[in-house]
Amino acid sequence: MVKRKTNMIKYILRRILMMIPMLFLVLTFAWILSHMMAVSPITNKLGGLVDVDVIQAELERVGFYDPWYVQLATYYKNFFTGNWGNSYVIREEYPVYDFILEIFPRTIELMMIPIVLSPIIAIKLGLSSATHKNQSKDILIRALAICGAGFPVFWIATLLQLSFGYYLDIFTLGTLDLPVVFANQPGFSYPAPAGAFQTGFRIIDSFIYNDQVYLWDTILHVILPALCITFVSLASITRQTRSSMLDVLDQDYIRTARAKGVIEKDIINKHGLRNALLPTSNLIIGGTATALLGSFFIEVTFTYKGFGYYMVTSIFLGDYLVINGLLVFATIILLTGTLVADVMYTIIDPRITYR
Repeated sequence: MVKRKTNMIKYILRRILMMIPMLFLVLTFAWILSHMMAVSPITNKLGGLVDVDVIQAELERVGFYDPWYVQLATYYKNFFTGNWGNSYVIREEYPVYDFILEIFPRTIELMMIPIVLSPIIAIKLGLSSATHKNQSKDILIRALAICGAGFPVFWIATLLQLSFGYYLDIFTLGTLDLPVVFANQPGFSYPAPAGAFQTGFRIIDSFIYNDQVYLWDTILHVILPALCITFVSLASITRQTRSSMLDVLDQDYIRTARAKGVIEKDIINKHGLRNALLPTSNLIIGGTATALLGSFFIEVTFTYKGFGYYMVTSIFLGDYLVINGLLVFATIILLTGTLVADVMYTIIDPRITYR
């Protein structure tokens, strides 16, 4: 047991050390990419018709004419000291690091529903599909899984907007100006008073400061995007659960349990499902970090102003410091999520050890 813990600690430290060169690689790639962009954030910041001398002065101020190795070294130093620069266009002169900490909770808030609901629903569907192999229920579940995996996510999002915002007239007054299209309704101030403690999560802050109007408005924003992400996320987990369950049900110990007269319900729930969930659990845990960052199309389609929305917006506006910050932050989340998934998998399945 002690040796297992020691090996685990060594493995985690080794993985953390391996993350450092990967982080430097992403930093370098982001820096090169930002210098190859055709869109100038300085031009967007100063306006279309600006005197050349003004642009030259701004370029000198940001160190554009310094040697490339000086710029890159300064870029590394600023990143590791927490100075990620200020936004040029999206929120002028606002620190990028603070901006990311402000918008990322919105994406987490959006993704909490799919992260919780998707595994529960998908495992139930996959289990039902496997136990009713080639029957009508199995065919229907597989068809839904194929639709979730095959249809473009932005098409599903647009279809939801059209259905609930126009035909069913639930979230709107008869046009496509859905409440979920905006980050919050104009005129709704943030529930936390200026200077007061706030978590950054709108639902939590609404509860803390008892702002029911803002809470309801926030829920309206989250419902459709969360349902869309949940539907798309079901596909891979459902198919993995079905495949794993079919493999388990074909094992000798399952046939032995049936021969001994164990009821089918106990065979499925006590013997089959536990082993079938091992590969599925790795997919669920590892996919959580990816899901947090994979909401670009959803956020853009619903104009939900979270991580993915501002990533796309910063690319269009050429706000390269915001692009760099978001890209590096996403890399840190993905690397950390992968490490956590590997560690959790060894806890779930003790047969796996790392040396």
